[in-house]
Amino acid sequence: MANFDPELLQAPSSRASSRAMSYRTQESQIWSHKDRDASSISSVYVPTHLPALQAKGAGLGRDGLEPLTEEEYDPASFDLVVPAHAMGKQYTLETQSELLFSVKHLSVIFDDPVLLQRFTNFLSASRPSSVPLLTYYLDTLKAMKAINYANSLTGSLKTIDGHDFTADPVTATVNEALAKRATEAFQAMVNHDLPAYITHTYIQTVSITIKRRITDTLAPQLRDLSEGLAEVFCLTDPSRSDNPIVFASEEFHRTTQYGMDYVLGRNCRFLQGPKTNPFSVKRIRDKLAAGQDHCETFLNYRRDGSPFMNLLMVSPLYDSRGVVRYHLGAQVDVSGLVKECAGLDSLETLMADENPENERYPGESEQRKKDEQKDEFQELAEMFDLAELKTVREAGGAFHRTHQQDVRQTDTVPANWNKPRLVFRDDATINRRPSDPVLHDTAMASFSGRLSGIYKHYLLVRPYPSLRILFASPSLRVPGMLQSSFLSRIGGSDRVRETLTQAFAGGNGLTAKIRWLSKAEVQTKNRNSRAMDHSASGDGGQAPPANPGRNRWIHCTPLLGSNGAVGVWMVVLIDDESDQAFIRGLRREAPPVQPQPVQQQPQASHELYGEDDKMSLSSFAAAHRNI
Repeated sequence: MANFDPELLQAPSSRASSRAMSYRTQESQIWSHKDRDASSISSVYVPTHLPALQAKGAGLGRDGLEPLTEEEYDPASFDLVVPAHAMGKQYTLETQSELLFSVKHLSVIFDDPVLLQRFTNFLSASRPSSVPLLTYYLDTLKAMKAINYANSLTGSLKTIDGHDFTADPVTATVNEALAKRATEAFQAMVNHDLPAYITHTYIQTVSITIKRRITDTLAPQLRDLSEGLAEVFCLTDPSRSDNPIVFASEEFHRTTQYGMDYVLGRNCRFLQGPKTNPFSVKRIRDKLAAGQDHCETFLNYRRDGSPFMNLLMVSPLYDSRGVVRYHLGAQVDVSGLVKECAGLDSLETLMADENPENERYPGESEQRKKDEQKDEFQELAEMFDLAELKTVREAGGAFHRTHQQDVRQTDTVPANWNKPRLVFRDDATINRRPSDPVLHDTAMASFSGRLSGIYKHYLLVRPYPSLRILFASPSLRVPGMLQSSFLSRIGGSDRVRETLTQAFAGGNGLTAKIRWLSKAEVQTKNRNSRAMDHSASGDGGQAPPANPGRNRWIHCTPLLGSNGAVGVWMVVLIDDESDQAFIRGLRREAPPVQPQPVQQQPQASHELYGEDDKMSLSSFAAAHRNI
């Protein structure tokens, strides 16, 4: 993948190939659930580092195969590597995947108020249709806890001498229908909402890693653990039988280990295996049938049978008439995130419970469970909402106290019994671990209130010599974009466009920092070009403005056909956040309004605004649109 600077136009450089450091050696600080309190809110601003996306040899049983050094073996032994019995329970990605999408994982989230708040915030922002199901489950759970509390009261009833009826035991109340509904509601969230939450969490890390890799700011030790990032793509044709792959990038073949002859003409299902989540496959199929973008995290398999966790983005590609012509598939190997429990405290807790032999302190998980034991009433009280808590504050204990004035004068009851509860913002972002996504980089991603994709801006461009834009991401799908010349969107000197043209003609992947022109700037450039032509012929004219457009990075990957020729270019665009145009776009302000002079008499609208003010609202928006 070649890298170009817009002005220096350096020669293509190869990828750095320094050997990656083990990610676990970077984990110098481990965060405990017990440390999450308000005093640690300042930890949000502590600089954090990105986790490795991939894990070399994960789940292949290669742990402990390094030759023993002289300091590690007994001179009387015959061991060349660490004995199998000394390895303990080895990590497997398939087992981790089952736990990642399991009922146990969601149970850990619901058992922790902070984790549950994060999950609830995600549903409210990105999956509001799932909020009623969450409320339904919490209500059924509250009802069952109320039954448990009632059973604990009836179970504590004692026999009273002289009253024979008290000797008869009270049968515990069991509501099987209620328990069944709660179980089914919880299972529905496990099948659909938990995978979406996991995908959302991984997207934050992957998006930042892609941005830093393209802009060449990714840490050296992470480069080898993000191989093929932003380069694994395939294109399928839904008009053909079984929606086969028609184009694929070289990194797609390299990642999956399937050659071009096997991949092209087949449906992508050959990547599925025994532990692939069937609900994930169905969601992808349903979203494509509905013509919607979708991201999914699920287990896939390479040709040699080794599993990898695939963060997949599928997107229908629309032509200028709104017809879906092709499907784009973009995948990222996130096996390293799964192995390190990156961004998911809940998975880390679950792994500690499942593997007590790996605890730093023996018996740590058992002691934590003992500390978290609650009686039936405490479990019920934790389910109360604000309205129920208000009732408890106002009427709680009224049956056992005499007069309110007497209660206020006692030392055993606080004086603020009837004061309203103060509700602060949730602490779901308090005390994230270093492996969590970088907070200040992902803050902007939460503005839209929807589940974002891996790539926000991308184009699909015809191969050289045409280089016309055929398809665009929803963020770039604006009038005038499709079927326009890709090079017409590139500002700067002609030397920049000439160098890009040479790279496209040679079929080499490239990364470049360019000046991206909006539609209005393209039109201005064309007018200035004509004006300069008139000036050269003696008709006069003005020089074009200096440095039009905004700084952006483009990452171009060729997708190849069955004959090995380039079929289409996948162009990923990344905003240069140091560019002032980008900063102004994030903080777009209203145009200045000149104060109107005080009028003694009402005037007609054309006198107040002038004859030339004929700009409509749509024209104003078009004039200020920055694409």
